[in-house]
Amino acid sequence: MGFCLLNNVAVAAAVARARLGVQRVLVVDWDVHHGNGIQHIFEEDGSVLYASLHRYGHGFYPGTGGAHAVGEGAGRGFSLNIPWSSAGYGDAEYAAAFERLLMPVAREFAPDLVLVAAGFDAAARDPLGGMEASETPPAPLGCLSFVARGCAALPSTA
Repeated sequence: MGFCLLNNVAVAAAVARARLGVQRVLVVDWDVHHGNGIQHIFEEDGSVLYASLHRYGHGFYPGTGGAHAVGEGAGRGFSLNIPWSSAGYGDAEYAAAFERLLMPVAREFAPDLVLVAAGFDAAARDPLGGMEASETPPAPLGCLSFVARGCAALPSTA
């Protein structure tokens, strides 16, 4: 599934849970494409919260990750898809989605570990995605630092 031959974020989450005693993992995925592989791996697992910001609809690959896809079984409610309906979304939209959608859910989930899957095809000059995220600092690093600052304020479960 997807563009990855080896899903390093999914492997890291599984290893952290199996070998390091981590109980709750938040995976934040921002990319122009939905991380269908990551979501598929964890969609029935309530110990991993998967949050993806991506383009969706109108035949855009892979065609998965609608807002209605929230997980299944024990994992229902642990997939948060934030689909962009068209091209042209940029820094302001990403920041608003992080602040208003992702962080409230992350605070409630209270992860022990946060992993980031960061694709760079949401950058303004990438011809495939048609998005408008800034290509130079601070914007790409700003997304990461926004997640880090927000997650640092999460309550500790240790």
